[in-house]
Amino acid sequence: MIRVRPMREEDICGVSTVRVKGWQAAYPGMVPQGHLDALSVAEDARMRRDMFARGTGSVLNLVAEEDGAVVGWAALGPSAEEDREAEDGELLALYAAPDRLGAGVGKALMQQTLAAARERGFRRLVL
Repeated sequence: MIRVRPMREEDICGVSTVRVKGWQAAYPGMVPQGHLDALSVAEDARMRRDMFARGTGSVLNLVAEEDGAVVGWAALGPSAEEDREAEDGELLALYAAPDRLGAGVGKALMQQTLAAARERGFRRLVL
């Protein structure tokens, strides 16, 4: 069963693993292979840990977990685009672990993200 909840600090390594493995699975042929090969879970986790510590609460990070393991991640915040209204939100990230594609991880994350967007007063979401 997939459970979606707010991200906690102890989820950072799992989120970084999902993100890096997601890039490596999704972008061969579109992103230089050297860049994909150089992606590091440890480096991503370090950067994410810094962002998490500096978080102001304007970005909501959600994780999908299954059997206690992080299998997906989504991030929602206000739109940073200059021509957007205050009630415009932005889906900043949506990732599912490559081995869980087609298992409902993305759908579960999107449903929770849309509910959170409504709770935050966002009338529209941009990508």
